[in-house]
Amino acid sequence: MNIYLDIDGTLIHENIERAGEPAEGLRELLIALRPHDTYWLTTHCRNGDPQYARAILKGVLPEDLHQDIDRIRPTAWSVQKNEAIDFTQAFMWLDNDLMASEREALKQKALFDRQWLVEVNLEENPHRLRDVISDYLLP
Repeated sequence: MNIYLDIDGTLIHENIERAGEPAEGLRELLIALRPHDTYWLTTHCRNGDPQYARAILKGVLPEDLHQDIDRIRPTAWSVQKNEAIDFTQAFMWLDNDLMASEREALKQKALFDRQWLVEVNLEENPHRLRDVISDYLLP
């Protein structure tokens, strides 16, 4: 399964009180993603260059996870993030803030029995990444 990852508000907090802090369960998520093809789907990597996305996470995570961060592949897109999704493959997309047009594209293209949008709102549920692991990634 392909996994697509947003960063701000999904993997790290973006609210003012906790801005830049890693989300609870981020370490466990990166470990659980090891068997999957994983891609950045974030404005920090929209041009296909993963360096800034990697630097953000490496700045808040211990060195023993840097190899996991480096194996996440870049994507390129211009207007909508879903431009970078391979709809011919099973996927899971973790994001906290989709545009209405991105939602509509998912409705039109996605095969819902094997392609999922998983919404993450760290302000409403700071444990959401742990839920994602247990609900979607554990056998």
